[in-house]
Formats: sequence, structure tokens, C-alpha cells
Amino acid sequence: MKHKQQGMNQVKARSGLALALLATVLVTGCFDPSPEQYIKTGKSRLEKSDARGAAIEFKNALQKDPTVVEARFLLASALLKLGDAVGAAVELEKVEKAGYDNNVVAPLMARALMQQGKSDALLAKYKDTVLTQPAAMAELQIVLGRAHLALGRLDEARAAGKKALDAVPDSIEGQQLQARIVAAGGDLPSALEQTRALIAKRPKEHSNWLMLGDLQIYGGDARQARQSYDEAIKLNPAQTQGYFSLLPVLLTGGDFAAAANTLAAVEKLDAKNPLTQYFKAWLKMEQGDLKTAQEGAQNLLKQAPESVDVLYLCGAIEARKNSLERAVDYLGKAVNAAPTQVRPRVLLAQTQLRRGDAARALATLQPLLKQDEPPADILVLAASATTRLGDVDKSEKLLAQAVAVDPNNAAGRVGLALIRIDKGSVEVGLKMLREASKSTQSVSPDVALIETLVRLKKYDEANDAIQRLQEKPDGKLIADMQRGKLELDRSDAKQARNAFDSVLKLDAGNIPAIAALAGMDVLDKQPDKAQERFQKLLDKDPGNAAARSALLRLAVDRGTSNEELVSMAQKAVKAAPNSRDLRVAYVRLLIAKPDTKQAAEAAQEALNLLGDDPELLALLGQSQLANGDTNLAITNLTRLVTMRSSLPQPYLLLAGAYRKRGDFPQTVQTLKRGIEVAPDYALLYQSLAAAQSLNGQYAQALQTAKQWQARDKNGWVGYQLEGDVHLRQERLDAAADAYRTGVSKNAAPVLAMRLHQVLKKAGKNDAAAAFESKRLAEYPKDLNFINYLAESAMQGGQFEVAESRFRQALALEPSNPAILNNLAWVLGKRNNSTAALEFASRAVKLAPSRPEFLDTLAEVQAQAGRLDDAIDSQRQAVAVAPESHSQRLRLAEYLIKAGKKSEAKDELTRLSQLGSGFSRQAEVQRMLQGI
Repeated sequence: MKHKQQGMNQVKARSGLALALLATVLVTGCFDPSPEQYIKTGKSRLEKSDARGAAIEFKNALQKDPTVVEARFLLASALLKLGDAVGAAVELEKVEKAGYDNNVVAPLMARALMQQGKSDALLAKYKDTVLTQPAAMAELQIVLGRAHLALGRLDEARAAGKKALDAVPDSIEGQQLQARIVAAGGDLPSALEQTRALIAKRPKEHSNWLMLGDLQIYGGDARQARQSYDEAIKLNPAQTQGYFSLLPVLLTGGDFAAAANTLAAVEKLDAKNPLTQYFKAWLKMEQGDLKTAQEGAQNLLKQAPESVDVLYLCGAIEARKNSLERAVDYLGKAVNAAPTQVRPRVLLAQTQLRRGDAARALATLQPLLKQDEPPADILVLAASATTRLGDVDKSEKLLAQAVAVDPNNAAGRVGLALIRIDKGSVEVGLKMLREASKSTQSVSPDVALIETLVRLKKYDEANDAIQRLQEKPDGKLIADMQRGKLELDRSDAKQARNAFDSVLKLDAGNIPAIAALAGMDVLDKQPDKAQERFQKLLDKDPGNAAARSALLRLAVDRGTSNEELVSMAQKAVKAAPNSRDLRVAYVRLLIAKPDTKQAAEAAQEALNLLGDDPELLALLGQSQLANGDTNLAITNLTRLVTMRSSLPQPYLLLAGAYRKRGDFPQTVQTLKRGIEVAPDYALLYQSLAAAQSLNGQYAQALQTAKQWQARDKNGWVGYQLEGDVHLRQERLDAAADAYRTGVSKNAAPVLAMRLHQVLKKAGKNDAAAAFESKRLAEYPKDLNFINYLAESAMQGGQFEVAESRFRQALALEPSNPAILNNLAWVLGKRNNSTAALEFASRAVKLAPSRPEFLDTLAEVQAQAGRLDDAIDSQRQAVAVAPESHSQRLRLAEYLIKAGKKSEAKDELTRLSQLGSGFSRQAEVQRMLQGI
């Protein structure tokens, strides 16, 4: 009974608690704000420029009662102030359906559409709308006028502006619109005068100062615009538009410190505003924090996927990351969304040019070039594209047009001068560069002048030009760099060092100056000192990608082994993971090692991080192909063809993959597609003819050769192809006829060598000798043919003839290490050890990282009885190329001859462990047994 009573008490207690809770809910409900109270609070927040707080209040009102149309309209108004034009438009559509007063809805919806860049939709919806309230009609016509302006419709914009002022004659926005129309019509001075008159009437109206700043930007006066925007901010520091107008000026002007301060100020006002986030991402991009910039831009893109400005920013960030395909994708969307906007179109063309697609870059620029007077910068960019396409004459015309439009355009003047110099009008071009140098503060004419004079060996004149460059603002560092290059060119190492040291006093981290000094250190046999220069920089900044790239190049020049280079590149990538150049270098080194499996993994990792990069995609495909993953390689190389469909190289790579898979039809089809895209690219025809020949389709291969001959009537490739097809069929006379016909049209060395070879093969030695004599008489300086004769004699054991020919070749090119090396080897075979050592040493000095040259030096040293020297040289060869097992075998031979059997055994044991991986195992085992 006691337990039962306790249970009843618990029930009563719980019932009491429930009643208390219910009472609390009822009381709370009685005092919860009504929709009207939320609206009142929201309006108050709007008056205080707290649009975000106001939006929350209006949303609370709608949660209480979704049918309160006023709350929905006010929410749209707050969202528009916050920059959420899409959200505002969604709410306004609901307001329209509810039958809300169009005098209120139409102007706000017009602004929402305008902010989204939907000028066409705005005009289609409201161009014929008549509102009953004059203020509303004026506001709508102002927005319509701006939309017409955005589409370049001046007459329609003027008509809208007139309607606005007819409705409200003293409308500030209406008068500002008038000034914008006047400026767009080409009369900027009058527009500025009208705006200054507005300021005189109402100097405290911040929007007038914003208008003045906009016009000054239009006129190219960023300095004055900055002052105007500053004034607008002072007059109304709680209004964000002034900050948003000022930020682009600071960012494009490179004043990132001021931009950061301005951004901090606007973040205090409205940190979540999309424009705040937009400028924050832009600033991060300029500061080099591309990861944060990309994250910010992508968040904005989710909110406004059709925003031209956001698409442009995304494209600009990807371009900075060297993710050129992604950049082109974003920028292409921006151009499609706003075809008349110049900025996205120009950056798209620049990016297309960077990725090697000059034809598309030129096509992108065409709408701008069709203007009555295209801007000089656009003409210069188009000239760069036409130069890449090989049309120098058209490029010259475009540059001349650019200079006519803007006589102070430094890039145009420099480009035009350099073309004149390349065409042979050297003095005319130099005069143009000197005049450009005097008339502009830009250093580009000075640099072009100095480099041209140095190339022409006019050192005194170059030195004078350097003195003038030094007097320009910020010209000292560049002048010192140019002076260093000049002194290097005239072999004055001491003065060159002084100049580069002067650069480093001004800029301690200047990579070109450090690299120049490091290169001199290497020449002075001080490679450790060279390495130390870059290491000091990396100690301060481990992620310095440029320094790591330079250090890697230095290691390559020093002859560092491939294994060490791979390790260095791996560490460099970890330290600077966003460096595309380092990742490309790492993959290439892995391929060369060879470690194609790791190369494929590294390429894929780079692509995952950096996005679709054509070079990395090509390397991935090549790695997979070498690794036996042929189908995967074909998949990725097909992607590459899709990405770079206008270029010939991807078709060659894909065709190579199909050929390795044994898919002859796809090989041919791919090469033919490439020829359709790039009909003037000879290598496609060569590859197609080779594939057809290998498959026994000789008639088709000859047809391919004839096709190229018809296209390149004075070239030699078509005749080489024809001869090669006949040669493959052992039709030696037909091959000789083809080569001979080609030589008569084009004296290319390759045809001469082919003809000589086929005559010898046919047993026509007299004819070969006669052709050889005739060729040497007509072209006594044909190094390729002479070297071919020398190598042929060397391979045939005719060492006396080979020596004579190599000496003849060396007279034409005394510092060619390959010729020196071959001559040394031949002299060794002729038992002329003294001369052999001299030439082998010279070859190694010129190219210390070439293992085959070190191998030759070791061989002639051994022949001369200098076994210790031979062992040292061969060790260097092995260190440079540790995977070259034949080099290690020769090292073992020298060690055995020197009586160093223990060391020889170590080397032979390493080779023995390779098993079938080294084809000369029988020799290895014989030598091991003999120790």
C-alpha cells in the first residue's frame, strides 16, 4: 500500500510539472512579438543601415504569418541591399503574385534584375511599364536607362533618362544618369562638369562623389577617383557602396595594404555581404593566397552561378594557378553571359594565348577589333596572337595601328620596333626604341633597347642606355640587372658580379640575380657556393618555388644523379605544393629515372590539386603508357585531345597510344583527324606514313607523302617520306630517285644523308663518292652532313677517315662537346692517347653531366695507363647515370685492372643482383669468378 501511494504521488508531481510547463508556454506565447512588431523593428534597422538585422526581423515576421506581403516586400528590399539580388527577385515574384502595388514592386524588381546582369530580361519586362507615382516612375526609368547603357543603346538610355527627369525634375539619380549618358556618348568633360555642378549644389550628398569617381575611372584617372571615393566614404561611412567602389581602384592599382584596410572597414559594416566576400577573395588572390581566394570565389559561385564578376574572378584565380583549362572554362562563361564586357574577353584571350591557342585568342578578340577605334592594348594583344600564328606582317599592321591610337603605348612601340629590327631595318628600330625610352616612364623600351644593343655587340651604346634607365623611377634595380647581363656577354666576370650584387642589395631575394651569380660560381668550379646562395633563400622562405626550381636546375647542370634529382624535386613539391612547374619537373624526372608508376601517381596528384593542365595530362598519359596501362593512357590522352582539339601534339600522343595497343585503324583515324585540324604540321604526315608503312599499306603511305609534297612544294619532308616508304620495301633505286628529287628542290642535310646512305646500301659506292664530293664542294660548311660522314666512318671502323671528318666538323664548331667526344674516341682507337685525352677533357669540361662523355674520358685515360684517373671519371659517370649498368661494368673492369678487387666485387655484386634486368650477366659472372 505504501508503494502504491508513492506511485500516486509521482503521478501527481508529474501532472503538476506538466501544468506548470503549459502555463509557461501560454504566458510566453502571449508576449511573443507579432508580425507587425517584427516589421516595425526591421524598418528601424533598415533606417540605421543594418540590412542584415532587418532581414532577420522580416523573416521572423513571415515565420509568424507567411501571408504578410509587406514583410516579404521589405525582406526583398533588405536582401537587395545585402547584394543578394537573386534572393530579392525570388521574394519579389511572390509579392507580385500577391497583387502588391506595382509602384513599389517594379522599381525594386528592376534593380534586382540589373544587379544580376540581366539587362535584356529587365527591358523585356518593364520597357513599356507606366507607373502612376512620379517618384516610382523616375526610379524605374533610371534603372531602365542604366540597362540600355549596359547594352550600348545610347538613344534608348537618353529617352529613359528624359522620362525620369520629366517625372521628378530634381532627381539626383536622374541627373547622375544624364551625366553617365553624356560620358558614354564620348563627351567626358561635359559629364564631369555636370557632376561637379551637382556636387556644388549638394556637396554633402555622397552619391554625387561616387558618381564623380566613376566618371574619373572611365577617363582613366584612378588617382582622382580614389580621392572622390574617399570623400564619399567620409560623408557616409556607414554606407558600403563607397568602400565597394574604392576597393577595385586599390586592387588594380596594386595598393594592397590600403585595400586590406578598406576591406577591414567594410567587414565591420557587413562582413557577410557577397561583395565583401568578393573583394576579400580578390585581395587574397593578389596576395598570393590562391587556396583561400579559390575557396571564397567558389562559395560566391554557388550563390550566384551566373554572375559575370564572380566567373571572371574564378577564371583569374585559375589563371594564376596555371590551371589554364579551368580558367578558360570560367572566362568563356563570363564572356557568353556578358559579350560586351571587355575585361573577361581580354583575360580569356590572354589565357588562350598562354595555353598556346593563338587562333582562338584572336577569335575571342574579334568583337573588340571590329570597333571603330579598338583600344591600343587590345591591338597589341591581337598582334601577339598573330605573331604566334606566324603572320608577322599582320602583327606589324596591328602594332602600327595601336601606336596610332595611343602614341604613348609602350608595348605597341616596343613590339613595332622589334619587328622592324627583325626585318632588317635595325637603325630604324633602334631609333624607335630610343624615342620610346625618352617619352615614357615605362622601362620596357629601355630593356628592349639594351638587350638589342647587347645582341648586336654595341656595348658602349648599351651602357649609355643603362645609364638612362637608371635615372627612371624604379629603374635602378633593372639597370643593374641589365648591366650584369652586358658584362657577362663581354666576359667581364668581375663587373658582372658587381652588378648582380648591386641588384641583391636592393632585392635580396631576386631569383634572376641569384641564378646569374650561381651560374658564374659553377663556371668558377664553385658549385657548393652556387647551391649555398639558393639555400640561404630557402632557409628564410622554404616555400619559395622559384628558388627551388632554380636549385633543381643547378643540380641538373652539376650532373647530379637522377635519383638525387628525384629526391630534391619530391621535397620541393612538398614545400611548394601549388607550384605547377615543380610538379611538372618532378613527373619528368620520375619518367627519366625511370619510375613510370610513381610518375603516373605524381601526375594524377598534381591534376587533382591544380585542375586539368594539358602538360600534366600528357605526362600522365605517357607515364601510364610506359607503365603498360595502355587503356588508361588512351582515356587520358583522349581527354587531352578534347581539351586541346585545335593543336596537333595531342593527336600524335593519342595515336602513339593506339599504335602501342596494336589498334591500327584508330591510329590512322586519329592522325587523320589531327591533319584536318592542323594541315600544315609535318610531323602528323610523317607519323601517318610511318604507321601505314609498318602495316604494309605502302600505296597509302606514298599517297600521304604526296599529300604533304603538294602542301609544302619547296620543302624536304615529303620527299623524305616518299624515299623512306620505298626504302622499307627495299626499292633502293626508287628511294634514291625520291631523295635526289628532294635534294634538287631543297638542299636539306637529311635528304643528302639519306641519298648517300641508300647509294651505299645499293652497292653504288662510286655514285655515293661522287655525290659526297659534289655535296661538300657545294656546301663546305654543312656540319650535319660532315658529322654524318664522320660517324659513318667511325661505325665502319674507318678511323683515319673518321678522324679527318671529325676534325673538319670541329673546325666549323670548335666548342661542340659531342664532336670533341667522338674525335677523342677515334683518336684513342688510333693509339693517339695524348690528343685523345685533350679532346675528351674538353668535352667533359663543356658538358660535365653527360655520362657518355665521362665514359670516353675514362676509356682514353685507361688506354694511357692512368687507371686512377679512369676510375675517378667512370665513378662520375656512374653517379650521373646510376641506372646505366654498362657504365658500372666498365668501372668494375678498371678496378680489376688497378688491383682493387674488393671494390670491383662490390660493383659486380650489385650488377649480379639485377639478374635478367641486365643483359650482360654472363660477363658479370665470368668477372666475379676471376676475382
